[in-house]
Amino acid sequence: MREMKSTAKTIIHYFRPPDRKLDIEADLLYQDDEVIVTSHTLWGASKPLVIAGQTVIDNGYRAVFAEYRKLWHDVAKIFAPTGAFTGYYADINTPSKLTEDGYWTKDLFLDLWIPADRSSVTILDEDEFAEAVRNNWISAEEAQGSRAELTRLIELFNRGEFPPKLLERFE
Repeated sequence: MREMKSTAKTIIHYFRPPDRKLDIEADLLYQDDEVIVTSHTLWGASKPLVIAGQTVIDNGYRAVFAEYRKLWHDVAKIFAPTGAFTGYYADINTPSKLTEDGYWTKDLFLDLWIPADRSSVTILDEDEFAEAVRNNWISAEEAQGSRAELTRLIELFNRGEFPPKLLERFE
């Protein structure tokens, strides 16, 4: 794997049921048959993510995302506007699908937060996931895949294998 320093752009077509759609222009840092690594400034967040009294994600923060083509998650390194690294955010989502101008992914609501020191893992948005299941915003297969991926990622974290070392190559 080699890191790319380029001005290439890609579009992340992000869908969060039932009706939230974002087209996010991002810098394309790397891609192969397994992963797409991008970077962009976050916008469109409905509210800041506050963990232990600290804002760790908000509009204006920057993320370096690893989006997987065959796995049910993405994971991002998050940086405050000051440049301070706040931690890792993992979205449980459908495997990404290539489009003509980038890729498409569907958010499946469950998320994980891991602070910069990798000392803990916090499961986020279980209430939103339950609402999505109850309202059939995601299929039974997607709900099952979400739960399985969440369990797998926590097991990897407990073994010291998550977040992936891949992200350490990018700032």
